[in-house]
Amino acid sequence: MGTRADFYVGRDERMEWIGSIAMDGYPSGEPDFVILATAEDEYRRRVAELIHGCGHGTRVDQGWPWPWTDSRTTDYSYAFDSGKVWASCF
Repeated sequence: MGTRADFYVGRDERMEWIGSIAMDGYPSGEPDFVILATAEDEYRRRVAELIHGCGHGTRVDQGWPWPWTDSRTTDYSYAFDSGKVWASCF
């Protein structure tokens, strides 16, 4: 079983889901270079590169990957907001 992660821009009711990964989603796993982003465009690019290169990522155009309806039961969620990346476990 992998450590899943969802990626967002924003943290309020208008947040935008931009992708997910199914394995190594913990902060020191595959997202480690994503959480260092300091600008939204950099964050989006890093998330896209992670999803494209990992072999177990899901892009927005592929649809929501989980059998649950939101990130409340995803292992980790990451969001870029106010100039930095925020992380949440469950």
